[in-house]
Amino acid sequence: MPDARLITQPAPEEALSVSEVAARIRAQISEDPLLASCAVIGEVQSSMRSTAGHEYLTLRDAESTLDAVRFRGSIRPGEEVPAVGEIVILIGRIDLYTPRSRYQLIASTLIRPGGIGLLSQELEALKRKLQAEGLFDAARKRPIPLAPQGIAIVTSRSGAVLHDVIRVLRGSAPQTRLLLVHAPVQGATAPAELAEAIRRANAHAAREARAGIGSAPSVILLARGGGSSDDLSAFNSEELLRAIAASQLPVLSAVGHESDVTLADLVADDRAGTPSIAAARLSPNLDLIRARPLQLLGRAYQEMQRIVLQCAAELREGGRSLIASGPENQIEREEERLAQMGDDLMRGARLSLRGAAHQVRQAHLLLAALSPLAILSRGYAMVEGEGGSIVRSWRQAPVGREILVRLAEGSLVANVKRSEKGGRDGGKAS
Repeated sequence: MPDARLITQPAPEEALSVSEVAARIRAQISEDPLLASCAVIGEVQSSMRSTAGHEYLTLRDAESTLDAVRFRGSIRPGEEVPAVGEIVILIGRIDLYTPRSRYQLIASTLIRPGGIGLLSQELEALKRKLQAEGLFDAARKRPIPLAPQGIAIVTSRSGAVLHDVIRVLRGSAPQTRLLLVHAPVQGATAPAELAEAIRRANAHAAREARAGIGSAPSVILLARGGGSSDDLSAFNSEELLRAIAASQLPVLSAVGHESDVTLADLVADDRAGTPSIAAARLSPNLDLIRARPLQLLGRAYQEMQRIVLQCAAELREGGRSLIASGPENQIEREEERLAQMGDDLMRGARLSLRGAAHQVRQAHLLLAALSPLAILSRGYAMVEGEGGSIVRSWRQAPVGREILVRLAEGSLVANVKRSEKGGRDGGKAS
């Protein structure tokens, strides 16, 4: 390659335009007889048919991909769109799409030799292997916490997904502590780095739990936005799947869109259709939490009522048997059985009430933890502006404005003397 410093600077009129470069490349391609008429075999990575009737495909092998197009006139009536993973042979010519300087195969004929591609075969083999090991079994799935006080988010710090998740959680669960564990979500290094992020999230949560930090993460949200099957391939890697299966924290997978199902979704403890849906699911529903004690008491009452009715029926049956048999030893046996039934009734009632009382206490503790007063007791304050509106930004409290500062004990009335824009690290929010 010549040294750029030795090239004489050309005049503007001597420089090639972008269109001229594209035209020259297209001319070179069209002059190659091998590219003017060729047959290409590959595995279908993506395929779609437009409303105009044209078909757009991407073929791949282990090292490369190639875009292809079949125009409506080349497609037979009733012919199905090639499925992802299917092996096909396309016959046509290589051309350059000059508006984007992107070469593609203009196919006139499609042949289906049968079978699926190597990459799809490997994915199916891995799926069967993990299924045989029981990694997809419902019995090993752990419940996702109802109202986690801490959430570890495994995703890329640069993607829109992180901002969507934070927006949903900050709107519905501002008291929840969020921990970002960054990892790239696609590319050659993504599988290893995502697996390491899962392990780091577990280690961080374990350290905080040992230190008695109540807001230590209790669940991992594994998130990524939509993309092609190739874009999502990191979430089908065995290294990441093993890390998910070994996680001490339950894992909620939210990869791609509702229609995208990866092996990570199958190994994780649960799956959400999108990252935003997952964030909404991890937000505590206070109405449901408040209703929980009443539901538990109702179940305990129904169980006691069932036991009483069952015992009453057995008592009536026992009385009829006594009257029919008559011997004194029969009466003694029935009296003993009735006494035992009475003891069982009382024991069952006490156990039911004790269990219900325990769950009522747990729900009460959860409500107390979610209460705004609990947050204030840790040294935070709630600021109100005019009309009792909550002040969330410095813009809502201009200089000279009177504000009310509510503390855990009492409140303060203050005038704003100075305001600062400020900011926090977008990498971690708490």
